[in-house]
Amino acid sequence: MGVISGFLVLAAASCQGDDDATTGMTGGTGNTGHGAGTAGKGQGGATAGRSAGGSAGAATATGGAGAMGGSAGSVAGSGATAGRSGGAGAGAGSGGSSGSSSGRSGASGSGGANAGRGTSGGEGGNDTGSGGVPAGGSPGGSDYDATVLADGPVMYLAMTALSGTEPDLTGHGHDGTYHGGTTTSATLPNGDPAADFAGNPQYVSVPSHAALSIPTTKNLTWEAWIRPDVLQFDEDSSGYVDWMGKCEEYSPTCEWEARMYNMTNSSNRCNRLSAYAFNPTADLGSGAYWEAGTCGTIKADNWYHIVGEYTLEETPSGCDDSYPGRVDIWVNGVQWNQASHGDTGCMSQYSVKPEANDSALNIGTMAKDAWFQGSIAKVAIYDVRLSNEKVRSHYQAMTGKAPTGSCQSTCSF
Repeated sequence: MGVISGFLVLAAASCQGDDDATTGMTGGTGNTGHGAGTAGKGQGGATAGRSAGGSAGAATATGGAGAMGGSAGSVAGSGATAGRSGGAGAGAGSGGSSGSSSGRSGASGSGGANAGRGTSGGEGGNDTGSGGVPAGGSPGGSDYDATVLADGPVMYLAMTALSGTEPDLTGHGHDGTYHGGTTTSATLPNGDPAADFAGNPQYVSVPSHAALSIPTTKNLTWEAWIRPDVLQFDEDSSGYVDWMGKCEEYSPTCEWEARMYNMTNSSNRCNRLSAYAFNPTADLGSGAYWEAGTCGTIKADNWYHIVGEYTLEETPSGCDDSYPGRVDIWVNGVQWNQASHGDTGCMSQYSVKPEANDSALNIGTMAKDAWFQGSIAKVAIYDVRLSNEKVRSHYQAMTGKAPTGSCQSTCSF
Protein backbone atom coordinates (compact mmCIF):
# COMPACT_ATOMS: atom_id res chain seq x y z
CA MET A 1 0.00 0.00 0.00
CA GLY A 2 1.43 3.33 -0.94
CA VAL A 3 1.78 6.40 1.19
CA ILE A 4 -0.62 9.17 0.20
CA SER A 5 1.46 12.19 -0.62
CA GLY A 6 0.80 14.90 1.89
CA PHE A 7 -1.23 12.58 4.13
CA LEU A 8 -0.71 10.09 7.00
CA VAL A 9 -2.99 8.08 9.26
CA LEU A 10 -1.85 6.40 12.39
CA ALA A 11 -2.64 4.60 15.61
CA ALA A 12 -0.26 4.40 18.57
CA ALA A 13 0.18 3.24 22.15
CA SER A 14 1.19 4.93 25.41
CA CYS A 15 3.67 4.88 28.38
CA GLN A 16 7.25 3.52 27.85
CA GLY A 17 9.41 0.37 28.03
CA ASP A 18 10.88 -2.59 26.15
CA ASP A 19 9.06 -4.32 23.30
CA ASP A 20 6.75 -1.35 23.15
CA ALA A 21 5.87 -1.46 26.81
CA THR A 22 5.61 1.97 28.38
CA THR A 23 6.91 3.30 31.61
CA GLY A 24 4.31 5.41 33.33
CA MET A 25 5.06 8.50 35.30
CA THR A 26 3.77 9.03 38.77
CA GLY A 27 3.29 12.14 38.65
CA GLY A 28 -16.36 30.38 5.02
CA THR A 29 -19.25 29.40 3.78
CA GLY A 30 -20.24 25.88 2.90
CA ASN A 31 -20.92 25.54 -0.79
CA THR A 32 -23.35 23.20 -2.42
CA GLY A 33 -22.17 20.67 -4.93
CA HIS A 34 -23.71 17.88 -6.88
CA GLY A 35 -22.13 14.65 -5.75
CA ALA A 36 -24.50 11.77 -6.12
CA GLY A 37 -25.92 10.27 -2.98
CA THR A 38 -26.47 6.58 -2.46
CA ALA A 39 -29.76 4.84 -2.00
CA GLY A 40 -31.33 5.24 1.41
CA LYS A 41 -30.74 2.55 3.99
CA GLY A 42 -33.73 3.16 6.21
CA GLN A 43 -32.07 4.79 9.17
CA GLY A 44 -35.45 5.82 10.55
CA GLY A 45 -36.29 9.40 11.32
CA ALA A 46 -33.87 12.21 10.70
CA THR A 47 -30.27 11.89 9.62
CA ALA A 48 -27.94 14.81 10.26
CA GLY A 49 -25.46 15.78 7.55
CA ARG A 50 -22.41 17.78 8.40
CA SER A 51 -19.79 19.18 6.07
CA ALA A 52 -16.26 19.94 7.10
CA GLY A 53 -16.33 23.17 5.19
CA GLY A 54 -18.69 24.81 7.63
CA SER A 55 -22.02 23.84 6.12
CA ALA A 56 -24.40 21.27 7.35
CA GLY A 57 -28.05 20.41 7.31
CA ALA A 58 -30.26 18.56 9.68
CA ALA A 59 -33.33 16.87 8.31
CA THR A 60 -36.48 16.24 10.24
CA ALA A 61 -38.37 13.36 8.73
CA THR A 62 -42.11 13.32 8.83
CA GLY A 63 -42.60 9.72 7.99
CA GLY A 64 -40.41 7.39 5.96
CA ALA A 65 -36.91 6.30 6.83
CA GLY A 66 -34.02 8.53 5.89
CA ALA A 67 -31.17 7.75 3.58
CA MET A 68 -27.48 8.20 4.21
CA GLY A 69 -24.96 8.99 1.50
CA GLY A 70 -24.02 11.78 -0.80
CA SER A 71 -21.09 14.02 -0.35
CA ALA A 72 -20.27 16.22 2.59
CA GLY A 73 -23.16 18.17 3.92
CA SER A 74 -25.89 15.97 2.48
CA VAL A 75 -28.80 14.95 4.61
CA ALA A 76 -31.43 12.34 4.19
CA GLY A 77 -35.11 11.87 4.57
CA SER A 78 -38.05 14.08 3.90
CA GLY A 79 -39.13 17.18 5.69
CA ALA A 80 -37.66 20.60 6.32
CA THR A 81 -33.90 21.07 6.38
CA ALA A 82 -32.36 23.49 8.84
CA GLY A 83 -29.03 25.19 8.17
CA ARG A 84 -26.68 24.56 11.08
CA SER A 85 -23.38 26.34 10.66
CA GLY A 86 -21.09 28.13 8.28
CA GLY A 87 -21.93 31.01 6.01
CA ALA A 88 -25.19 32.47 4.90
CA GLY A 89 -27.48 31.00 2.32
CA ALA A 90 -29.77 28.09 1.99
CA GLY A 91 -29.96 25.18 -0.38
CA ALA A 92 -32.95 23.24 -1.52
CA GLY A 93 -32.94 19.51 -1.03
CA SER A 94 -33.82 17.44 -4.02
CA GLY A 95 -35.00 13.93 -4.55
CA GLY A 96 -36.50 13.52 -1.09
CA SER A 97 -39.33 11.09 -0.66
CA SER A 98 -42.53 12.14 1.01
CA GLY A 99 -43.26 11.38 4.62
CA SER A 100 -45.63 8.61 3.74
CA SER A 101 -43.34 6.92 1.24
CA SER A 102 -40.45 4.57 1.77
CA GLY A 103 -37.84 7.25 2.36
CA ARG A 104 -35.21 5.70 0.11
CA SER A 105 -33.97 8.81 -1.61
CA GLY A 106 -31.56 11.41 -0.28
CA ALA A 107 -32.12 15.09 0.18
CA SER A 108 -29.42 17.68 0.49
CA GLY A 109 -29.15 20.54 2.91
CA SER A 110 -26.56 23.20 2.65
CA GLY A 111 -25.96 25.10 5.76
CA GLY A 112 -25.80 28.68 6.72
CA ALA A 113 -26.69 31.10 9.42
CA ASN A 114 -30.17 31.10 7.96
CA ALA A 115 -32.42 28.10 7.89
CA GLY A 116 -31.98 25.89 4.87
CA ARG A 117 -34.92 24.78 2.83
CA GLY A 118 -35.61 21.12 2.27
CA THR A 119 -38.10 19.69 -0.13
CA SER A 120 -40.21 16.78 0.92
CA GLY A 121 -42.10 16.10 -2.27
CA GLY A 122 -39.15 15.26 -4.47
CA GLU A 123 -39.45 12.79 -7.22
CA GLY A 124 -41.02 9.90 -5.42
CA GLY A 125 -38.47 7.14 -5.03
CA ASN A 126 -35.55 8.68 -6.89
CA ASP A 127 -32.45 7.17 -5.32
CA THR A 128 -30.05 10.07 -5.72
CA GLY A 129 -29.72 13.46 -4.16
CA SER A 130 -27.34 16.34 -4.46
CA GLY A 131 -24.83 16.80 -1.69
CA GLY A 132 -22.98 19.73 -0.19
CA VAL A 133 -19.25 20.06 -0.71
CA PRO A 134 -16.94 21.51 1.92
CA ALA A 135 -15.50 24.90 1.02
CA GLY A 136 -12.22 24.30 -0.76
CA GLY A 137 -12.86 20.57 -0.76
CA SER A 138 -14.10 18.03 -3.21
CA PRO A 139 -17.22 15.88 -3.56
CA GLY A 140 -17.26 12.67 -1.56
CA GLY A 141 -16.14 13.95 1.85
CA SER A 142 -19.27 12.69 3.56
CA ASP A 143 -18.89 9.33 1.84
CA TYR A 144 -16.04 8.63 4.26
CA ASP A 145 -18.05 9.92 7.22
CA ALA A 146 -21.02 7.79 6.17
CA THR A 147 -18.77 4.72 5.88
CA VAL A 148 -17.48 5.22 9.42
CA LEU A 149 -20.87 6.06 10.92
CA ALA A 150 -22.43 2.98 9.31
CA ASP A 151 -20.01 0.84 11.36
CA GLY A 152 -21.45 2.17 14.63
CA PRO A 153 -18.78 4.16 16.47
CA VAL A 154 -19.68 5.41 19.95
CA MET A 155 -17.77 8.64 19.21
CA TYR A 156 -16.77 10.28 15.93
CA LEU A 157 -14.99 13.62 15.72
CA ALA A 158 -14.29 14.81 12.18
CA MET A 159 -11.86 17.42 13.63
CA THR A 160 -13.01 20.25 11.38
CA ALA A 161 -14.16 22.91 13.87
CA LEU A 162 -10.57 24.11 14.54
CA SER A 163 -11.66 25.90 17.73
CA GLY A 164 -14.45 25.88 20.32
CA THR A 165 -16.47 22.66 20.29
CA GLU A 166 -15.85 19.68 18.01
CA PRO A 167 -19.22 17.88 17.69
CA ASP A 168 -19.58 14.15 18.10
CA LEU A 169 -21.23 13.16 14.83
CA THR A 170 -22.67 9.97 16.31
CA GLY A 171 -25.12 12.01 18.38
CA HIS A 172 -23.90 10.36 21.60
CA GLY A 173 -22.70 13.67 22.98
CA HIS A 174 -18.97 12.93 23.32
CA ASP A 175 -18.09 16.39 22.03
CA GLY A 176 -14.51 17.62 22.15
CA THR A 177 -13.22 21.01 23.32
CA TYR A 178 -10.26 22.79 21.70
CA HIS A 179 -7.56 24.20 23.98
CA GLY A 180 -4.67 26.51 23.17
CA GLY A 181 -6.30 28.67 20.52
CA THR A 182 -7.50 28.11 16.96
CA THR A 183 -5.64 25.45 15.02
CA THR A 184 -4.71 25.85 11.38
CA SER A 185 -6.34 23.62 8.77
CA ALA A 186 -4.91 20.78 6.68
CA THR A 187 -6.54 18.89 3.81
CA LEU A 188 -7.22 15.15 3.85
CA PRO A 189 -6.74 12.92 0.76
CA ASN A 190 -10.47 13.22 -0.06
CA GLY A 191 -10.44 17.02 0.23
CA ASP A 192 -11.97 17.30 3.70
CA PRO A 193 -10.37 19.83 6.07
CA ALA A 194 -8.81 18.80 9.39
CA ALA A 195 -7.27 20.44 12.45
CA ASP A 196 -3.50 20.90 12.38
CA PHE A 197 -1.93 21.21 15.84
CA ALA A 198 1.10 23.45 16.38
CA GLY A 199 2.16 21.54 19.50
CA ASN A 200 2.11 22.92 23.03
CA PRO A 201 -0.54 23.94 24.12
CA GLN A 202 -2.98 22.91 21.36
CA TYR A 203 -5.12 19.83 21.90
CA VAL A 204 -8.73 18.60 22.09
CA SER A 205 -10.22 17.02 25.22
CA VAL A 206 -13.28 14.77 25.55
CA PRO A 207 -14.77 14.13 29.02
CA SER A 208 -14.42 10.62 30.39
CA HIS A 209 -17.22 8.18 29.68
CA ALA A 210 -17.60 4.42 30.11
CA ALA A 211 -18.13 4.03 26.34
CA LEU A 212 -14.50 5.13 25.83
CA SER A 213 -13.06 2.42 28.11
CA ILE A 214 -11.95 -1.11 27.25
CA PRO A 215 -13.75 -3.08 30.03
CA THR A 216 -17.20 -1.64 29.26
CA THR A 217 -17.84 -4.17 26.49
CA LYS A 218 -14.45 -5.94 26.74
CA ASN A 219 -13.65 -4.53 23.28
CA LEU A 220 -12.45 -1.12 22.10
CA THR A 221 -11.13 0.20 18.79
CA TRP A 222 -9.73 3.66 18.08
CA GLU A 223 -9.16 5.02 14.60
CA ALA A 224 -7.66 8.25 13.23
CA TRP A 225 -5.88 9.82 10.32
CA ILE A 226 -2.69 11.68 11.21
CA ARG A 227 -0.21 13.78 9.28
CA PRO A 228 2.94 14.68 11.24
CA ASP A 229 4.42 18.04 10.32
CA VAL A 230 7.79 16.97 11.74
CA LEU A 231 9.54 13.68 12.51
CA GLN A 232 11.43 15.04 15.56
CA PHE A 233 8.90 16.53 17.94
CA ASP A 234 9.92 19.69 19.81
CA GLU A 235 8.45 18.47 23.11
CA ASP A 236 8.46 14.71 23.50
CA SER A 237 8.68 12.00 26.15
CA SER A 238 12.23 10.69 25.68
CA GLY A 239 11.85 10.13 21.96
CA TYR A 240 8.12 9.72 21.36
CA VAL A 241 4.77 11.51 21.55
CA ASP A 242 1.56 10.03 22.91
CA TRP A 243 -0.68 11.80 20.40
CA MET A 244 -3.94 10.50 21.83
CA GLY A 245 -4.94 8.68 24.98
CA LYS A 246 -7.05 8.19 28.06
CA CYS A 247 -4.27 8.53 30.63
CA GLU A 248 -4.20 12.24 31.43
CA GLU A 249 -2.74 12.05 34.93
CA TYR A 250 -0.94 8.70 34.54
CA SER A 251 -1.56 7.02 37.94
CA PRO A 252 -4.18 6.27 39.17
CA THR A 253 -6.51 6.60 36.15
CA CYS A 254 -4.47 5.38 33.18
CA GLU A 255 -6.21 3.27 30.50
CA TRP A 256 -4.87 3.35 26.91
CA GLU A 257 -2.93 5.48 24.42
CA ALA A 258 -1.68 5.97 20.83
CA ARG A 259 2.00 6.77 20.23
CA MET A 260 4.45 7.84 17.54
CA TYR A 261 8.22 7.67 17.96
CA ASN A 262 10.67 10.26 16.65
CA MET A 263 12.74 9.23 13.66
CA THR A 264 15.80 9.33 15.93
CA ASN A 265 15.41 8.06 19.49
CA SER A 266 17.47 6.23 22.08
CA SER A 267 15.48 3.02 21.65
CA ASN A 268 16.17 2.79 17.88
CA ARG A 269 12.44 2.75 17.13
CA CYS A 270 12.43 4.88 14.01
CA ASN A 271 8.90 6.17 13.29
CA ARG A 272 7.34 3.30 15.24
CA LEU A 273 3.56 3.58 15.73
CA SER A 274 2.10 1.88 18.79
CA ALA A 275 -1.12 1.09 20.65
CA TYR A 276 -0.93 0.51 24.43
CA ALA A 277 -3.14 -0.65 27.27
CA PHE A 278 -2.34 0.04 30.94
CA ASN A 279 -3.22 -0.76 34.47
CA PRO A 280 -4.63 2.26 36.35
CA THR A 281 -1.20 2.87 37.90
CA ALA A 282 0.38 3.30 34.43
CA ASP A 283 3.94 1.92 34.70
CA LEU A 284 4.72 -0.62 31.95
CA GLY A 285 1.98 -1.04 29.34
CA SER A 286 1.17 -3.96 27.08
CA GLY A 287 1.22 -2.91 23.45
CA ALA A 288 1.34 -3.64 19.75
CA TYR A 289 3.52 -1.79 17.28
CA TRP A 290 3.84 -1.18 13.55
CA GLU A 291 7.39 -0.50 12.40
CA ALA A 292 8.76 -0.41 8.86
CA GLY A 293 11.86 -2.35 7.95
CA THR A 294 13.40 0.80 6.48
CA CYS A 295 13.82 3.90 8.64
CA GLY A 296 12.25 6.84 6.84
CA THR A 297 9.28 4.92 5.44
CA ILE A 298 7.06 7.22 7.52
CA LYS A 299 7.44 10.75 6.18
CA ALA A 300 6.47 14.22 7.34
CA ASP A 301 3.50 15.86 5.59
CA ASN A 302 2.05 12.47 4.58
CA TRP A 303 -1.25 11.11 5.86
CA TYR A 304 -1.48 7.76 7.66
CA HIS A 305 -4.51 5.79 8.73
CA ILE A 306 -3.98 4.31 12.19
CA VAL A 307 -6.22 1.82 13.98
CA GLY A 308 -5.61 0.38 17.46
CA GLU A 309 -7.72 -2.44 18.83
CA TYR A 310 -8.12 -4.08 22.24
CA THR A 311 -10.09 -7.12 23.38
CA LEU A 312 -10.40 -9.02 26.65
CA GLU A 313 -12.26 -11.87 24.93
CA GLU A 314 -9.38 -13.45 23.01
CA THR A 315 -5.82 -14.25 24.07
CA PRO A 316 -3.08 -14.99 21.51
CA SER A 317 -1.45 -18.40 21.52
CA GLY A 318 1.49 -18.50 23.89
CA CYS A 319 0.20 -15.70 26.14
CA ASP A 320 -0.73 -16.13 29.80
CA ASP A 321 -4.52 -16.36 29.88
CA SER A 322 -4.63 -15.32 33.53
CA TYR A 323 -4.34 -11.83 31.99
CA PRO A 324 -6.72 -12.35 29.06
CA GLY A 325 -6.73 -10.14 26.04
CA ARG A 326 -4.75 -8.84 23.10
CA VAL A 327 -3.73 -5.59 21.37
CA ASP A 328 -3.54 -5.07 17.59
CA ILE A 329 -2.61 -2.21 15.27
CA TRP A 330 -3.01 -1.32 11.57
CA VAL A 331 -1.34 1.40 9.49
CA ASN A 332 -2.84 2.25 6.09
CA GLY A 333 -4.91 -0.92 6.21
CA VAL A 334 -1.91 -3.19 6.88
CA GLN A 335 -2.20 -5.20 10.12
CA TRP A 336 0.86 -6.00 12.20
CA ASN A 337 1.67 -9.68 12.80
CA GLN A 338 1.40 -10.54 16.48
CA ALA A 339 2.78 -14.04 16.00
CA SER A 340 6.13 -12.53 14.97
CA HIS A 341 6.52 -10.62 18.24
CA GLY A 342 6.42 -13.14 21.08
CA ASP A 343 4.38 -11.86 24.02
CA THR A 344 4.07 -8.35 22.59
CA GLY A 345 0.40 -7.80 21.82
CA CYS A 346 -0.70 -9.83 24.86
CA MET A 347 -2.35 -8.15 27.86
CA SER A 348 -0.18 -10.54 29.88
CA GLN A 349 3.00 -8.92 28.51
CA TYR A 350 3.05 -6.64 31.56
CA SER A 351 0.19 -8.18 33.55
CA VAL A 352 -2.38 -5.62 32.42
CA LYS A 353 -6.00 -5.82 33.51
CA PRO A 354 -7.59 -2.63 32.14
CA GLU A 355 -10.04 -0.71 34.31
CA ALA A 356 -12.49 2.05 33.38
CA ASN A 357 -11.48 5.30 35.09
CA ASP A 358 -12.21 9.02 34.90
CA SER A 359 -9.34 10.30 32.77
CA ALA A 360 -10.30 12.60 29.91
CA LEU A 361 -9.60 11.43 26.37
CA ASN A 362 -7.04 13.86 24.91
CA ILE A 363 -6.17 14.30 21.22
CA GLY A 364 -2.91 16.04 20.23
CA THR A 365 -1.38 15.07 23.56
CA MET A 366 -2.13 12.52 26.24
CA ALA A 367 -0.82 13.88 29.55
CA LYS A 368 0.17 17.41 28.46
CA ASP A 369 3.87 16.57 28.80
CA ALA A 370 4.48 15.79 25.11
CA TRP A 371 2.81 17.40 22.10
CA PHE A 372 2.01 16.26 18.58
CA GLN A 373 2.87 18.71 15.79
CA GLY A 374 0.66 17.93 12.83
CA SER A 375 -2.86 17.12 11.78
CA ILE A 376 -5.22 14.63 13.43
CA ALA A 377 -8.56 13.90 11.79
CA LYS A 378 -11.57 11.56 11.67
CA VAL A 379 -11.14 10.26 15.22
CA ALA A 380 -13.50 7.35 15.88
CA ILE A 381 -13.96 5.18 18.98
CA TYR A 382 -15.88 1.88 18.80
CA ASP A 383 -17.02 -0.43 21.59
CA VAL A 384 -16.50 -3.40 19.28
CA ARG A 385 -13.56 -4.75 17.30
CA LEU A 386 -13.47 -3.66 13.69
CA SER A 387 -12.78 -6.50 11.29
CA ASN A 388 -9.76 -6.42 9.03
CA GLU A 389 -12.14 -5.95 6.09
CA LYS A 390 -13.73 -2.87 7.67
CA VAL A 391 -10.36 -1.32 8.50
CA ARG A 392 -9.28 -1.79 4.89
CA SER A 393 -12.57 -0.41 3.59
CA HIS A 394 -12.14 2.77 5.65
CA TYR A 395 -8.69 3.30 4.15
CA GLN A 396 -10.08 2.80 0.67
CA ALA A 397 -13.05 5.11 1.33
CA MET A 398 -10.63 7.95 2.12
CA THR A 399 -8.00 7.34 -0.56
CA GLY A 400 -9.82 5.54 -3.37
CA LYS A 401 -7.06 2.91 -3.23
CA ALA A 402 -6.92 -0.60 -1.83
CA PRO A 403 -4.29 -1.14 0.88
CA THR A 404 -1.01 -2.72 -0.18
CA GLY A 405 1.87 -3.99 1.92
CA SER A 406 2.61 -6.66 4.49
CA CYS A 407 3.77 -7.20 8.07
CA GLN A 408 5.81 -9.89 9.74
CA SER A 409 8.57 -8.83 12.16
CA THR A 410 8.71 -5.55 10.19
CA CYS A 411 6.18 -3.91 7.92
CA SER A 412 5.95 -2.25 4.52
CA PHE A 413 3.49 -0.38 2.33
